[in-house]
Amino acid sequence: MRNWKKNLLAIGLGILLILLLELLLWIAKFHRPICDFDPYVSFKEQIPVLADTEYIGERWLRINPRLKAYFNPVAFRKDKTPETRRIFILGESSTLGFPFGDQGSYSQFLKLGLDQLEPTHKYQVINLGAFGFASYRILRVLKEVLNYEPDLIVLMTGQNEFLEKREYGAGPKFIWLQEKLSRFRIYCLLKIIVLKFQPERERKLLSADVKWEKMSTEKETREKIIEHFRFNVQEMKRLGQKQKIPLLFLTAPSNLKDFPPYHSIHRKDLSAAELESWQKDLEQAKKLSADKKCDKAIPVLERLIGLDREYADSWYLIGQCFYEQGKIKEAKFAFWNALEKDAWQVRALPEFNAIIRGANQEKAMVLDLEKIFEDQSPGGIPGDNLFYDHCHPRLPAHALIAREIIARLNQEKWLSLPENWELVYDDTARSYEDNLPSSFFAQAYYNLAVEIGVNMCLKDLGKKYLQMGLEIAPEDAKLKKAAEILK
Repeated sequence: MRNWKKNLLAIGLGILLILLLELLLWIAKFHRPICDFDPYVSFKEQIPVLADTEYIGERWLRINPRLKAYFNPVAFRKDKTPETRRIFILGESSTLGFPFGDQGSYSQFLKLGLDQLEPTHKYQVINLGAFGFASYRILRVLKEVLNYEPDLIVLMTGQNEFLEKREYGAGPKFIWLQEKLSRFRIYCLLKIIVLKFQPERERKLLSADVKWEKMSTEKETREKIIEHFRFNVQEMKRLGQKQKIPLLFLTAPSNLKDFPPYHSIHRKDLSAAELESWQKDLEQAKKLSADKKCDKAIPVLERLIGLDREYADSWYLIGQCFYEQGKIKEAKFAFWNALEKDAWQVRALPEFNAIIRGANQEKAMVLDLEKIFEDQSPGGIPGDNLFYDHCHPRLPAHALIAREIIARLNQEKWLSLPENWELVYDDTARSYEDNLPSSFFAQAYYNLAVEIGVNMCLKDLGKKYLQMGLEIAPEDAKLKKAAEILK
């Protein structure tokens, strides 16, 4: 009985000490972003996107020098004047404005339009689109900007979910336990201590820097990535609602018609003989297609797809042939299969955009850009009419995105616009485009040539944009250097 009482007293004291430590941590407002609940990934360290600095006696926020390679060079006053409406634009390189930068982004067109259409407010549109950022990184940016008096946050995500390798292993019960424990500050402290002493090679964590890797597209991993994306979108929506900040989600459109899959792989059980025969037939189909003999190429491609439905490029080729013959429904089906089976997945899966659309039913604003781009494309299949490559919009497409954002905000009564606002906006956007200098486009074509021709290893397309740049600026030193690389 005496030992039992001692044990009970020891347990009671232990619980009391834990509660006291939790109370002290709570009073000290102890928290680290690494402890934010995410059942799928953790980060090695928290690097804030925006750094607080002083300039001529005022507090300013600017891009953290550690992260300048991923963002436009953004800087703005930390404090907001009463007449200012602050809009943060979050997303990936399409949002950043690649290949132009912020000057050619829909963020820029949005500010131009709002300044012209609603001069009663001073609009501050802050573009925090970032190279290589997937939804889990954009979620971290969202958590940060919620501290800086946003009036609206616009988000587009879905193109980079397979960019960085991650390991998924937690089951539903472990996820439930993590979620409950993450509410306690002492759990956060213990997590930091464990991570500090855990060997780097054993950590299933993401670096503060983006790693350009090829994530597995195996079925199980793919399903986990979709689950992870859903969690991130729901968390974004929850945080916005918690702080009563309106969020506008954009679906992420892709080039279906005029951009082939980056990498195709065969199903695993094809024999060496089958692969050899299959490859010969594919080369025959490519030649027939190039010679505009689609009536003969389609049966060959249908036979190849029947043998191996996993090879993305055969779907793309048959999609081109169907489109050439005016069979739009069949072409669209084939192009979507080519996107989904691309082994290097850098375009938004249909499931990602479906998750974004679902947010509209949960009292979050959604703008279906994918549908808008389809409506702007012949046969409803977006291609080079709107994109430079797999997902980066052309300049007029950025102007279109901003126009549709304004229309959606007007529909939600977030704006109060004149009846003829569309004509005013179109004139403003056209005037801006017409006055951009030739050097602006030369730099954009250089960026495209390097990214597509060198980094993405698509030399022919890189050379195409390089030539367009040289036609504008034949003596440009960077373009000449790129020409040497792409020989």
